[in-house]
Amino acid sequence: MKIQSTQARIAIGILASALVPAAAHAAPVSLGAVTWSANGASGLIAGDTTVTTSPTANTQFGYVSTAGGASDVSPLLLKTDGKGNEAANNGSTVTSSVFSAQASDSLSLVFNYVSTDGRGYDDYAWARLVGAGTNTTAAWLFTARSTNSARGNVVPGDVLKRQQDNSLPDKLDAVLNDGASIGFNVASTVWDPLGSFSGFCWDAANTCGTSGWIHSEYTFAAAGNFYLEFGVVNWGDQAFDSALAFDFVGLSPARFPDATAVGTVPEPASSALALLGLGLLGRRASRGRV
Repeated sequence: MKIQSTQARIAIGILASALVPAAAHAAPVSLGAVTWSANGASGLIAGDTTVTTSPTANTQFGYVSTAGGASDVSPLLLKTDGKGNEAANNGSTVTSSVFSAQASDSLSLVFNYVSTDGRGYDDYAWARLVGAGTNTTAAWLFTARSTNSARGNVVPGDVLKRQQDNSLPDKLDAVLNDGASIGFNVASTVWDPLGSFSGFCWDAANTCGTSGWIHSEYTFAAAGNFYLEFGVVNWGDQAFDSALAFDFVGLSPARFPDATAVGTVPEPASSALALLGLGLLGRRASRGRV
């Protein structure tokens, strides 16, 4: 009788476990199906000698640029410390469609920040995960700031610590290149998305360039529906542009209906460069009086 009772309990336990659905396994989040909308200057471009081909297998990657950007695109307001006018900013964003993720799922992205603004002015870039239901920041995935270029801390650049609102989170939620600070590793700024400032640098040549491709790895703390936002902004004035390149496995050109692909632009004639140089000298002088 006792044996039969034990066997019955075992049988009931096996049946009960069979009826409980298996727990979902953590997995990389696929972004291949998301579509993108742009505000400002954005597009797709192939790698070159300044911004090299990304670590993914994609032939093109995305970018946002302050050249040709729009006003009031950033979710961040940084302290200006008297340098420039916080209202005189412009930039661009790209926003993904909504996707779902489970707790412990992972998200892997790569970014490359490019700036002609050198040190002293706060051009900055960001990437964030946004809760679809609340439109509030769920996680900060990447930040960069040009003003720290001379100190080798372009990425993450202490962007979140420079917010005007000290009550907001001031740390990244993603891990960038195992947590190391990253400065500019190339002096060149010759890159089409930088527009008329391509090839130039404010202050000194060794404080401009690209950060190189940087991995951003994030693990979801909770399940939910989310979207991504990547952006870059001039902060303090609109001179000397910056851009943010981004990529991920599965990026599809067909899913960028609002962005324009950029090809190779012929180098300006020497006379055009001379005129641009005179204009830049005027802007440098006006900056010196801020």
